[in-house]
Amino acid sequence: MAIMRRVLGGFFILNLVFCCRAAVIAAEPANTVPVPGVLVPARLFSTRGGLGYAQFCAECHRLDGAGAKGIFPPLSRKTAGAMPNGPAAQTETSSQLFTMPSFGVLSDRELSEILGFVRKSWGNDAVPGVKEFRQNFGNREAEASGVKVPRLANLLAQTKGAQLVRGMRLLTETKSMLPENVGSELNCASCHLEAGAVALASPFTGVYASFPGYSPRAGRVITIEDRINGCFIRSLNGKPLAVDSPDMKAIGAYLKWMKGTGSSKGKVVGRGVGKIDRALRPNVQNGQKVYATQCAACHGKVGQGLIAADGRYIYPPLWGDNSFNIGAGMARTYTAAAFTKNNMPIGLQANFPLGQGGLSDQEAVDVAEYFSHQPRPDFPKKANDWPKGGRPGDARY
Repeated sequence: MAIMRRVLGGFFILNLVFCCRAAVIAAEPANTVPVPGVLVPARLFSTRGGLGYAQFCAECHRLDGAGAKGIFPPLSRKTAGAMPNGPAAQTETSSQLFTMPSFGVLSDRELSEILGFVRKSWGNDAVPGVKEFRQNFGNREAEASGVKVPRLANLLAQTKGAQLVRGMRLLTETKSMLPENVGSELNCASCHLEAGAVALASPFTGVYASFPGYSPRAGRVITIEDRINGCFIRSLNGKPLAVDSPDMKAIGAYLKWMKGTGSSKGKVVGRGVGKIDRALRPNVQNGQKVYATQCAACHGKVGQGLIAADGRYIYPPLWGDNSFNIGAGMARTYTAAAFTKNNMPIGLQANFPLGQGGLSDQEAVDVAEYFSHQPRPDFPKKANDWPKGGRPGDARY
């Protein structure tokens, strides 16, 4: 029963949002502000509830509350309906079951802030009774074991809060905010989930403290700016940012804030993408099957990504001209496998904060081999990598 309560506790947010209010407003709210390519609630980046929503809800329900058709419900449409205290129904495009993640690690205050924002933006202004609901339901606050998740809502209290919020947004909306520097249809947060706040999803916690540091791939000591630009030219298949630009400084300031208590010498729990059994040999045929059943709903049947009616990318392409190039870490089988095992598919399990992860090591290796070795852009400077040796066995070149 205790386990069941913890699992079901993850689903009560949608019940509070949809079931406990008298009506759902079908029209888009008037109090919106333009974000490149989309309208979002005016309070999204200026309130704790808005930033909480951006961190813990937008990956599935999107910044504009529109959701993903056939996969995750919209928050501003009556068709969203009421969600039961249990797994969501099968989607229109996939046989897998998506669920709400467990939010037991969020405090009463955080949940109230997020629900208040959602209701004010897309519903009514009723004060959410989180504490009373939790008491009646038996759901209690419980921090995730060994992992401290940074709260983006705390950015507002910092001295340079506006710069930090912009740095965060540059990482989550990279393509729309920096179109001249991004050659793919990805954002930094496509790999660094939730603006780098998710354990085992390339989180930024402690990263800033590791630079300057030696990079075997570069064969020299690199700065944090070098590392950021490495992502721009590889994972984003684009062009580097000017080191002294306001955008680079904003990203650097955000990464410095995300440093937390981590140091270059100390081990940060949840850092990187986790481990995978490298002794496993990939089965590409099985990987194609896993992709079709577990990945295609969000990333497209042929890896093209999920594209909204207005042309915006909801979820990124995993191969093709609009994806990352062969110089990206995600183009390596076992790096991609570890990330996939620990983070995909989102909305499948009941873990915090995204409910991510659900594949076995073998399935992750199989599907990673399948999608990472599909056609994708070349990396022109690949000959300069690992000049002192040490090239990983799963590198694409």
